[in-house]
Amino acid sequence: MKTMTLSWVSLVLLLLVSPSIVAENRLDPIKKYIHKHFADQLEITREQIEQLSWVLANPVVTPELSTQWSSAAIHREVSRALSRLYCLQLLRNGSHEAYKAFVAPQTDPDTPRLSEPSFQQLSREIAGLDAVSYEVLRATAILDAVTLSPEARKRAAKALAKPVPENSVDFLSVTAPYAEKIYPLARSIITKHPSAARLFEIVYLPHSHLRHMMYNEGSLSMYTVLNTGIQNKSISHDDMNLWYDHWVVNIAGFRGHLEAKGSVYLTQNTWRSMNQLKLLLDRLSREPKLNPMQVYLQKRGQWLQLNTLTRNPNEFLALASLGATARLFTPAEGSALYGSFKSLPEDQQKQWIQHSRRQLTALATPPATYGPAVYANAIAVAGLPETVRKVLPVMLRFYQQAEQMRAEGQLAADMPLSFRELAREPMLNNILTSHRQFTTVINPDDGVAKLIMKDKP
Repeated sequence: MKTMTLSWVSLVLLLLVSPSIVAENRLDPIKKYIHKHFADQLEITREQIEQLSWVLANPVVTPELSTQWSSAAIHREVSRALSRLYCLQLLRNGSHEAYKAFVAPQTDPDTPRLSEPSFQQLSREIAGLDAVSYEVLRATAILDAVTLSPEARKRAAKALAKPVPENSVDFLSVTAPYAEKIYPLARSIITKHPSAARLFEIVYLPHSHLRHMMYNEGSLSMYTVLNTGIQNKSISHDDMNLWYDHWVVNIAGFRGHLEAKGSVYLTQNTWRSMNQLKLLLDRLSREPKLNPMQVYLQKRGQWLQLNTLTRNPNEFLALASLGATARLFTPAEGSALYGSFKSLPEDQQKQWIQHSRRQLTALATPPATYGPAVYANAIAVAGLPETVRKVLPVMLRFYQQAEQMRAEGQLAADMPLSFRELAREPMLNNILTSHRQFTTVINPDDGVAKLIMKDKP
């Protein structure tokens, strides 16, 4: 009887303890990754790891430079989130040692490292934040990764009582007002600091995507929310800075799946793009009629020295737009861009110029997504000239098809065209190397563009 009693006690204890064991096991992959890549150098809480664990069940991953991703040890978004958190920590520190750690992965001899003065400029802004704003930024480094995960979708659908967006940044924007109900990490911060609730909404302002602006993925509408808020005083200078700081951190870890410790992506060229946009956005408070998109493209075109290659102002801006999307910065890249563009059939050149001119106005449709990933992956595989010759005509077909579908009511006006699948292998290889014919298809439910290959005759 005594033995039986002990067995029942053991069983009860096992039942009580086992949920915590299961929970701990669920966090093990993240903890092991942190230990392997950061040892004890990353400042992270259990709450943050718990929140990040939502990612592990997420089937959605970034296609950014997927051709260079070989490790299947952990979900790609975990790597990016932890890289963001570490980069934020280094920016907050601001020392010379922190700078060296930040730029350590920037080893490409053809890409200028982020300069120390540029790092210090970013660091001064981050270091000057109050404690609550900084804690919100630490949380967003994690929340940027959990978007579209099954748990986030489930909670968002319950809080919003309507379908949630399929685009990750739009998902964060629509869920930001309900952050306390959806994200445990946000709830913890808002409970201690109620003012943080508004800060999450500022950080995730709708239709205000800095990378879209950098890569010129959309129309002038990309600037509408920010400009309206600046003009009616609902967005303060401090709000603008916090919004920008979030994007600094997001971009710093953008390629964290390639190298977690430090920033692969926030090079001097990337900083030039970001900083140019921040200067233009700050000008909006003084110049409400400024077209920041046009001024930005003028600058991008000058970096590529396109003004020495064409005297057609519309062609200049169209090439500057394509150069921004393809993340080009040097005169040599500008020359290669111009030469490959001029090798296209004249009707395709005109189509791209017309498309680019329309983008300079405030269109009702949202920016297409993942276009830069298509170009980045294609350039990595086939080089810039071949990418322009093979990829741009396909993209044009999709832009025209999306426009026609919207006109016929088959694609919702607020549904972004998504090139996510085109950025992946083997679909990208079909564009670059296949001689088979294909049909372009856009899913009306989620806007995802795909190729349907035709059978060989």
